[in-house]
Amino acid sequence: MKSLLKWSTTALLVFSLHLTPAVAEQSKRFGDYVIHYNTLNTDTLNPAVAREYGIRRSKSRAMLNVSVIRASDGKGIQAQVTATSGMLTGHKQTLETREIREGDAVYYISDFPVAHRDTLKFTLRVKPEGSRKTHTIAFQEQFFTE
Repeated sequence: MKSLLKWSTTALLVFSLHLTPAVAEQSKRFGDYVIHYNTLNTDTLNPAVAREYGIRRSKSRAMLNVSVIRASDGKGIQAQVTATSGMLTGHKQTLETREIREGDAVYYISDFPVAHRDTLKFTLRVKPEGSRKTHTIAFQEQFFTE
């Protein structure tokens, strides 16, 4: 069975080759921690993968995926992850983030509704296990559902 990280990385590569604008992977380094985050439309997920992780596939839904890697040894680690999203008009919502473990890999995912051409601002607050600091990442994504 493919791990979600391997699948996500492969999917992001394939999708970026097809110039799908709603799929982006980013990362940010904070000392010894690298926080990877990406969003994608859930209708692009393999049905078996979506079923396994309880993600509803739909053109009108998207997913946030966050993972924390310790740079010194390349290991995925647990973290406290909170995420909010908001419309440019100011409407804000807290995303329900679920932890998924697969072997040594740890992911935090959320799925949420989107409409065609929605641009959402995201704020992630991530406190890696063993760290005293909470790191904040802000980014925005536009989603295309048609």
